[in-house]
Amino acid sequence: MFDQVAKEVIKAGLCANDTTIITKSDTTIKVDTLTIVDEQLEVKVFNDTTYITKWSTNVVTKTLTIHDTIKRYIVDNARVNILQAELTSSKVEADNWKGRANKAFGWLIVVFLGIGAYLYLKLKK
Repeated sequence: MFDQVAKEVIKAGLCANDTTIITKSDTTIKVDTLTIVDEQLEVKVFNDTTYITKWSTNVVTKTLTIHDTIKRYIVDNARVNILQAELTSSKVEADNWKGRANKAFGWLIVVFLGIGAYLYLKLKK
């Protein structure tokens, strides 16, 4: 009786006595660098002298993005084993019923052929 109750409790997931925790981590590091060069020219005139100034400006933008995803799976091995055993027994039972259905269908065909032959011989006279 205890074993039957234990199976039902474990199937319901109420008691995880044989548990494995699986942790997976996924880290993505992405570095983008954008450089913009801006050239400018400035002209100034003082009295009779002209001053021309030319300069360039570099703008550097860096972006660092880190995506870290942690997934945890809790697996109750006892529950998995019980459910696999039930699945196997259900498959065996389904195969047995399939065999019985095929046998009954074969007998049904034989009965219909017999009735058809009887009617054919009866109406032929």
